[in-house]
Amino acid sequence: MDKIKTILTLIAIIIGALVVLAGIGLVYSLLNYILVLAVICLAGYVAVKLFVKPEPQELKSPDPRKELKSVQRLLDQYKKDR
Repeated sequence: MDKIKTILTLIAIIIGALVVLAGIGLVYSLLNYILVLAVICLAGYVAVKLFVKPEPQELKSPDPRKELKSVQRLLDQYKKDR
């Protein structure tokens, strides 16, 4: 009976080791796929940055209403001083 227990224990240890190795292989494969996908995305991003013509930047003007109020204040002050 001890021999059967020993053999079954050894088989369980071997199967456990195989399961652990399969898990490590699965994790490695997933990390490999993530790395390949990241490299492809990085290449696409760089390609877009290189080959797409940048659009001209719009002039950054302040809010027109604030600009108008500022001009009106200056005009009122000018009229007051005259």
